[in-house]
Amino acid sequence: MRAGLLALIVVVVLGAGTALLVASRRGAHEERMRSDLARDVAQGGLAGLTRAQARARRLMLADPSDREAVATLAFANVVLAVEYGLDSAGDVPGLLGRGREPPGTTEAVTGLAAAARALWLLHAGDREGAARQATAAAKAAPGAPHPMYALGRIRARGGDLPGAAHALEGALSREPGFALAEVTWAEVQLDGGDPQAARTALKKTLGRPGCADDPRALLLLSEAERAAGEGAAPVEKAVCDRLLAATATTDQPAPSRWPPAAVRAGCALARAAQARATGHRAEAVAHAEEAGRLAPAEPRLLTRTSLLLAQLGEIDWAAGLLERARRLNPTETPAVRWAAAALDLGRGHALPLPRGMRPADPEIRLTIARGALSAAGLGGLRTALAGLGPGPIRHDADLAMLAALVTPDRGAAPGSGARALSDVVPADDPFRAYLEGVRANLAGDITEGARRLAHALSGHGDACRAAGEYIDALKVLKRPDDPRAFTALRAENSTCVNLR
Repeated sequence: MRAGLLALIVVVVLGAGTALLVASRRGAHEERMRSDLARDVAQGGLAGLTRAQARARRLMLADPSDREAVATLAFANVVLAVEYGLDSAGDVPGLLGRGREPPGTTEAVTGLAAAARALWLLHAGDREGAARQATAAAKAAPGAPHPMYALGRIRARGGDLPGAAHALEGALSREPGFALAEVTWAEVQLDGGDPQAARTALKKTLGRPGCADDPRALLLLSEAERAAGEGAAPVEKAVCDRLLAATATTDQPAPSRWPPAAVRAGCALARAAQARATGHRAEAVAHAEEAGRLAPAEPRLLTRTSLLLAQLGEIDWAAGLLERARRLNPTETPAVRWAAAALDLGRGHALPLPRGMRPADPEIRLTIARGALSAAGLGGLRTALAGLGPGPIRHDADLAMLAALVTPDRGAAPGSGARALSDVVPADDPFRAYLEGVRANLAGDITEGARRLAHALSGHGDACRAAGEYIDALKVLKRPDDPRAFTALRAENSTCVNLR
């Protein structure tokens, strides 16, 4: 009997030891998962946020009421919706509504959940409510970076770029290396006109482990390098080629959810911008139209796509995208004002260009030059180009053509960055045809002017103005105009003032 009792004690002790060992290992595994979860959120980016989703769901399988996992999943879902256009925010209210936070909930978890609520309100269209929620969250969890990131994103959407930068700097002071805040801060610098600061921050982010391939940061870096006037910026090429190749080989039903719509549209827009700047207008139009078809409900991307389509003459399509951006975000941000100015210019109006803050965007530089030519002739164009400097002219085919227009004998003035038209784009380029028509008219050769303008009636941002000059030239020559010549222009730009 004594031997049986000893055996029972041994079994119990061994069982308890085994249970303690299993529990210890489970606890260690869970702690590692939580550490990885926090690291994934800090890294942000597409890969980090999708990993955070997966880890949070695994923790919730063990405990559906795990507040840290629930808050992290809600935050990751809504950030992917706001920043990448994924349809991932639908379950956020349900996740955040899973009971009240128990006593002892850490400040980090409280801040994460509150930031998710604020971003969900922004995604739902309630920017004022989102701002109130984020401000209250920052006060309730003063040490957490997530509410300050949310406040920065919300202010940026509202056009308060200094306020957005201040909030994002607050997030980074709470958690240095918080990539979501750092990348958004760089975006704010771009939209505020400082590409150098944006480029420095983005290179710093992309140099960290786990962040090197983030498509959003890479696409913003390509924007910053183009905006700095340094020509081709192939930094996005590798990530776009890889992501879009994966899309082409996937068996997902169209439209594929992966890569996210914002990434696919951003890649198409980057390629369109590069093609336009290098004088490949047909390629630029094809990529810009692809971006217009793909663009998700993200106001900044819609606005930038609208601006580029306006430069390429797709005025009606550009107007539709800008209207969609305004419905999502009624605030008139600097980028929206410049896109609207490009649309007015494309319709044939000579209106004052926006004042104040100017986003760092090569398309805005082109709008300035085109606007100066339309409003103040060659003298105004010459002044505008001098203000832009030689670097942007060297690396932008359309600016180079405008510079050639004001350079005697189409030669390059020392330091001007101008090139002969024949060195920039082919002879059948419609924008080149327009500028050569203008040059001929100014030289008094109305016949040659009409001949070149006849090839400039669609396919570029000044096609409406070309139509007006063409009609005037035909009147001088006492020739009838053929209404069929304006068919393509009517399809692209139904509100052109010269078609009335």
